[in-house]
Amino acid sequence: MPTRRVFPAILAGLILVVAAQSAPAQKPYDDPVLERMRKDIFFLAGPECEGRGVETKGIEKAADYVVDAFKQAGLKPAMKDGSYFQPFTITAGVKLDKPTTLSLSGPGDVTKELKLGTDYNPMGFCPTSKANAGLVFVGYGITAPKLKYDDYEGVDVAGKIVVMLRRIPRYAEKGDKRFDTTAASSDDSEYAPFVYKIENAVAHKVAGIIMVNDTTAAGPRDPLPQFLNHAMGTEPAPFPVMFVKREVLDPLIATGPVRTVVDIETLIDKDLKPRSFEIKGWKAGAEVTVKKTEYKCKNIVGVLEGAGPLADETVVIGAHYDHVGYGTFASLGGKTAEGKIHYGADDNASGTTGLIELARRFGAIKDRQGRRLVFIAFSAEERGLFGSQHYCKNPLFPLDKTTSMINMDMIGRTKPVPTDWLGLAEKKDRLIVYGTGTGDGFDKLVDLTNGKVEFRVTKLAAGSGPSDHDSFYRKKIPVLFLYTGTHGEYHRPTDVPEKINVPGMKKVTDFVQILAEDLTTRDRPKYQVTKDPWRDPTETASPRPMGPKLGVLPDYNYEGEGMRLEGVSPGGAAEKGGLKDGDVIVEIGGKPVKNVGGYMTAMSAQKAGTTVEVIVLRKEKRVPLKVTPE
Repeated sequence: MPTRRVFPAILAGLILVVAAQSAPAQKPYDDPVLERMRKDIFFLAGPECEGRGVETKGIEKAADYVVDAFKQAGLKPAMKDGSYFQPFTITAGVKLDKPTTLSLSGPGDVTKELKLGTDYNPMGFCPTSKANAGLVFVGYGITAPKLKYDDYEGVDVAGKIVVMLRRIPRYAEKGDKRFDTTAASSDDSEYAPFVYKIENAVAHKVAGIIMVNDTTAAGPRDPLPQFLNHAMGTEPAPFPVMFVKREVLDPLIATGPVRTVVDIETLIDKDLKPRSFEIKGWKAGAEVTVKKTEYKCKNIVGVLEGAGPLADETVVIGAHYDHVGYGTFASLGGKTAEGKIHYGADDNASGTTGLIELARRFGAIKDRQGRRLVFIAFSAEERGLFGSQHYCKNPLFPLDKTTSMINMDMIGRTKPVPTDWLGLAEKKDRLIVYGTGTGDGFDKLVDLTNGKVEFRVTKLAAGSGPSDHDSFYRKKIPVLFLYTGTHGEYHRPTDVPEKINVPGMKKVTDFVQILAEDLTTRDRPKYQVTKDPWRDPTETASPRPMGPKLGVLPDYNYEGEGMRLEGVSPGGAAEKGGLKDGDVIVEIGGKPVKNVGGYMTAMSAQKAGTTVEVIVLRKEKRVPLKVTPE
């Protein structure tokens, strides 16, 4: 998994830093299945594969190993040229370079040179580009015929730089008062994301964009998104996209009763009528310079054709095979880990091992009936889900006939946990299954499967999140994601194969086999939208965590109210502030914390270096603590 955790196994700031202890060598197993899985993971997470970073030669050896396993299992190559490799190129490193500038020129030869990082920030959606043009205010930048609303109607924006508000009108409203009542909530509106606004502006032939916070996003600080927040994804803009403080724009639009950006927002929200206009006399000069590092990557795709009336439909089983190499990117090991191989045994040699094992099992079935099975080992997941995103943009089998996707990421560390919250009942191995709400019948299917395999299963409905299933869920494909939990070796050199629970990994693979057998033959599951409490839908996924950190590890099996701590990072902000293992965070800075999502929301409002009150439940008593996020 990438470090941009936004749900359980979430942010790097939530990951526990612990000193890893050496693990004893694993002995060969008498069970042939366990032994072949042990051999698989010891190769994939061995020194020869160099941590499978996209920048290493070792990832090529891992790819060849997976291909050889697919061949031996009887999988056919999915590419038209007879190859198992689906190539693509990623931008693995992005940073702003010089010159990067933004200036405003107005009546009387007035010129304002804006300060980078204080007055404005370029957004990561734009490449190296320039623009110099007049300004037109276009409300929220929305064209929505079905809602009879168009911010671009009646204004000439071709060749101009447009100024627009973030999000959508009446973003905070509920029920019928909302702007977009066709969506389940304002969060779900197709008109809210930055990418939509940019693509709509491109369609109107603008020269550039200046984005500004609406009141719901501005809060007391009117924050500027960092360039890297969006720099690792797609570039829907061919021109500069600048995010500017509202106070910078207010003097440009002060005419008559309208004095500020907030005034215009209020008018639009009042009657849902656009208030677009040319900002007369003002021009903007924008220049963005972006320096990139690119890598050539490849997914590995093998197929087992189906048979019978469902043969033309597809079920995808996936796992990413890349990791972070020598820790030059996304290591959590600190300075002592610099330059060391990050073996990535659990993340995600374990899921890849499970994928290979399933290929063997299904490949050995003669005259198998049901849907086609497509096995995909994704690359560049750690860099931002690029492999799965590439497949979903360039599917080798039609997505409209892809009925479901199963994803395995970090399935090698299952451990016994109590089956009741008092810890009195028998213990069972832990398994976390996401996506149970994304397809009708999935919740019951997981229960029925568990009746045969017997885990202590934690089910979560959400289909989005930082692993490859997210890419399929966003294409309206039902997904299930299996995961055994985070640990102190995550994204560190100490995530080694000796610490993998091979029998537990096999048990998860058994679970997936039962799921896949069912999904290849059952009636096509209906896709269902689930609420994602961990990410603002107006943001695109960021590969690196931003914002302040406490340094805590949530207990992902905790089902009570609040966020229970499974661990506290030694020397981190939480430990310095007095937080302890077992504490349940229920409030941060006066904001309630009901779950991990609530924790994320509360922390997003904090500032590194500024002390905040954190209230925890400790032995059922509320304990206030002063903590300074880092």
